[in-house]
Amino acid sequence: MAREMIYRLTDPGYTIYHRAALGGLAATVEAWGKKGPEGIRASVTSGEVRLGWGDELTDQEALRRILDASFRVTDDKMIELVGHRIPPSEIGLRLAIHNGLCATFLQHNKMRPSVPGEKDARRVSLRSADGETLIPFTYKGVASYAHQKAQGTGLLEYKPKKGEPLGALPRTATIPQSVVPGAMTGVAALEARAEEVFLLLYLMVGSVVFLLRNRAADARMQSCVVVPDVGDLRAFSKVMQALATLGNDAPRLTSGYLGRIVGGAEEAALRFLLDWKVTEGVVEHPGIAGCLAVAMGKVAWDKNQVNRTSSVRVGLEIPELGVFQAAVTHLGKPRMLKNQKGEGFAVPQSPVPELVAANLGAGRRWVAHFRALVEKKQDYERMRFAQGGLNKMKDAIEDEDERAVIAAFHEAWNRVMGAFGERARRDNASFERMTEVERERMRNAILRAKTADALAGWFLRFCADSTKGAALPTIKTNAERLRKFLFDPRNTDRLQNLLLFALVSYAGEGPKKTDEKG
Repeated sequence: MAREMIYRLTDPGYTIYHRAALGGLAATVEAWGKKGPEGIRASVTSGEVRLGWGDELTDQEALRRILDASFRVTDDKMIELVGHRIPPSEIGLRLAIHNGLCATFLQHNKMRPSVPGEKDARRVSLRSADGETLIPFTYKGVASYAHQKAQGTGLLEYKPKKGEPLGALPRTATIPQSVVPGAMTGVAALEARAEEVFLLLYLMVGSVVFLLRNRAADARMQSCVVVPDVGDLRAFSKVMQALATLGNDAPRLTSGYLGRIVGGAEEAALRFLLDWKVTEGVVEHPGIAGCLAVAMGKVAWDKNQVNRTSSVRVGLEIPELGVFQAAVTHLGKPRMLKNQKGEGFAVPQSPVPELVAANLGAGRRWVAHFRALVEKKQDYERMRFAQGGLNKMKDAIEDEDERAVIAAFHEAWNRVMGAFGERARRDNASFERMTEVERERMRNAILRAKTADALAGWFLRFCADSTKGAALPTIKTNAERLRKFLFDPRNTDRLQNLLLFALVSYAGEGPKKTDEKG
């Protein structure tokens, strides 16, 4: 009997995982074009995917053909998901996705058997950020993987009962960890309708994997799966295609190997969403309503596999997203390094993008907890090397209160440096030494101030002293705004973090004379 499976986004029983899987299935069907599996009818609309076949195929044979056309292995023994449409030349991106999938969906060796007789890891050389140095990275090649045969689900191993047609599907099937990473079975296995389990195989296609790495060279790499909340299948498929084929003139935050190295789940989510916005011109709307980022790694209570360690839900509209975009653009390029064996690994360049993303993902102000990045003197000194990127972040701030505080601080500091410059010329002293001592004095003063009155008092004295008692132009222009902000006890932590940010983000050109107008 002819068969048709219809999947609709409006199915009331679908979760974000089902909708992402349906997006992955739609992207796969669209990638087939006119070269789909023989005997299979497939179509995609904005709200549904249809798969059908005739009497000449059993249900199990039809699913085998669909899976064969969806999940492949490259000549280099890397996982290839047809729906991603990643060009063969993107070896770094392929490597990151391969390693990310092996650490999440396919973490168990039995779900991705290695090439027979191949004991050593394979190597692939990637160019460092300077474009000149080749650094060898390793990966475990695979002979096959679970999704190619729906392994662990029971879909294709089912033996029809008496009265059922040959090659029929079971009424229910199992959802293994390889289908939904981090899924916990408990006493009984997770089960669902056969058609639903088949759909969930495409969650791996509709999701985006990242490698989580903190800046310590000896830190264990963990992983993150970003699950998009798909709302339009045609739009989703078109954006996926556009992201896969963008050239060097439109670089992506998630492109290449380094584009998949992040400091935290929130950073992965925001990189993904910003990339999605790059292609808004491809379709009338982006096709997603946000995403869910699931971090995975080792936990104390389970030494055998990686588990979900945290998750965060993020919508498309995020206040101050431009600050994160500036941070990740100017400070977010990871560094390639070598371990003692000469093998490559990558770490984030700066902790700032991770901090900003974590704040925005949790609904906090972008500058929250900035104190932690400059509280230790050695960390503060390192942060000063990032002042160019921090200054770009300052330019992206939308909040008028925060802009006014930082502008006033920078104006005052500029005048103080002008006075130091005159003194250095007059006394033949070191301008650099004077400014270094003053920066450290200010950092300690800001850190020691614990109340709104203490912080506001220090800040206003600093501004007044810079002009020998006169009011700064920025203070005059924003007098009422600053008065309300500075003396509101609810802004104490925010003000402290803003002042510390202002201290390290100043990017003046050097000493200026104090008699300059303005």
